[in-house]
Amino acid sequence: MAEVMDDTTRIRDLAVTLHDLSWRISRFAPAQVGLDPLPASELLVLRAVMDDPGRSVSEVATAVAMQPSNVSAAVRGLCGRGLLEKRVDPADRRVSLLHPTARASGDRTAIEDVVVQTVTAALAELPREAIELLLTATPTLRELAVQVAATRVSAI
Repeated sequence: MAEVMDDTTRIRDLAVTLHDLSWRISRFAPAQVGLDPLPASELLVLRAVMDDPGRSVSEVATAVAMQPSNVSAAVRGLCGRGLLEKRVDPADRRVSLLHPTARASGDRTAIEDVVVQTVTAALAELPREAIELLLTATPTLRELAVQVAATRVSAI
């Protein structure tokens, strides 16, 4: 007889599974389009800037729950790779605002295309009922991502 899991165990299983899926996608997709995977800190910073361009290092640090010095190091690496650029804040010339480059946007599109292809191929191996369950869960998973980000920032 199958073991019945309590909610705590089921939630833990879900969290670990989502983390594993995310890690695999973020590590393998860039290589499939000929890009070197970014260090986790740089990937986190780049995603934050791409999601909301024009933020300062301090604002990005708050958004990703990292120390400003660590964000600055990631920004230096990303600028060196040609993925981010700094622009002077017209309201305060002492502050630099971060923006993704055209290369970063193109790389993101290429990576997302590979992710879609990879997930589509993996879904093709699942029963139709399982695919429907996952598709139905998409809005909830999107909201979960928002809540995880909000919980992490408020926990600092």
